[in-house]
Amino acid sequence: MSGRLPRGLASELTPAVARTLILGGGFGGIAAATTLRQLAPDHEVVLIDATDEFSMGLRKLWELAGIGTISEGTRGRSALARHGVHPVHARIESIDPVAKTAAAGGEVWEGDYLVIALGAERRPDLVPGLADHAHDIWSKAGIAEARRALEQLGSGRVLITVTGAPYPCPPAPYECAMLLDESFRNRGVRDAVDLATATLQPILMPNAGGAGSRYVGDRLEERGIAHSTKRKLRAVGPGVAQFEDGDEPFDLMLAVPPHRAPEVVADAGLIGESGWVEVDKLTLATGFDDVYAVGDVTMIKLANGLPLPKAGIIAEREGERVAAAIAAGLAGTAEPAAFAGVGVCFVETGHGSAAMVDGRFFAEPEPDVQLVPSSPENAAAKRRFESERLESWFGS
Repeated sequence: MSGRLPRGLASELTPAVARTLILGGGFGGIAAATTLRQLAPDHEVVLIDATDEFSMGLRKLWELAGIGTISEGTRGRSALARHGVHPVHARIESIDPVAKTAAAGGEVWEGDYLVIALGAERRPDLVPGLADHAHDIWSKAGIAEARRALEQLGSGRVLITVTGAPYPCPPAPYECAMLLDESFRNRGVRDAVDLATATLQPILMPNAGGAGSRYVGDRLEERGIAHSTKRKLRAVGPGVAQFEDGDEPFDLMLAVPPHRAPEVVADAGLIGESGWVEVDKLTLATGFDDVYAVGDVTMIKLANGLPLPKAGIIAEREGERVAAAIAAGLAGTAEPAAFAGVGVCFVETGHGSAAMVDGRFFAEPEPDVQLVPSSPENAAAKRRFESERLESWFGS
């Protein structure tokens, strides 16, 4: 391979073969790593992530609403070694996309191929007062505190706010509202709790289109959950959300903070005008040779100008396509089929049911998005989605 091994690892890895270096161990990074090992079993795959644990993001809301725990959907990335992937637990300090290297844990890792899969970082600091007066429910660490606050709430106003876009898992704020509605009803306090959502976006779920957004809005209204759009949050004070068009009181605020590409990615010169890594939508290639990016760190503009949704299934399929391209390059075979921009998103509506957004997002002149109405079958499919990936990636 072109580069050197970190000190002390020469006996563990084989320096004679080519290496793909994958930065980030979420859906996209893990899918790229495990798929590449299947397609090119002699190829060396190194996956670097700052933490040793992978957690299913969907479980944050399940724990918040008391219907599951995050730990049940958490696995150690060390288990990826069962696929022949070499997992490294270290914070990435710098990236050189020209040399295809990354500094992590005090060592420099070099690759023949580089895959950026570092996701989107939460930035509550971009809204004054947000970190001090609201619960960040996009943070695994913030869920426990928010859960305790909800359990202690017997009456008052709960405000769920989307303070920046794009953000990971577009339906989740509305799933949160409907799951909390069910939780409050089960506790017998729903009549004393006012639930509301507010988003800066023009409609509830732009990627689901007008029909999908209206469907979700109707489900919120059926449950007595107020919802408003085009509400840009300027600041948060004690018990008050200060929107550009007026203030909203709350007793408990649950927030989706603004998200940005990680600073280490920006410092590497990988960020485009959008503020994200801009890739070829069909190949996921960046502007650097043999450097790809997948998942929430990327920006792919659709025909209607909206970004491709930041969703787990999208990142997974991007990772699989990149793995196929690298394997083809190693074997000298034809380029694989282009990334199709197809994916589904579940929208839990409570009471054991879920709707489903089924999108062919690269369609023109508009993405082709269908809303499958809420049913127990869709909710079961969401649970299978989780269990199948945990089993496939990490084993039982």
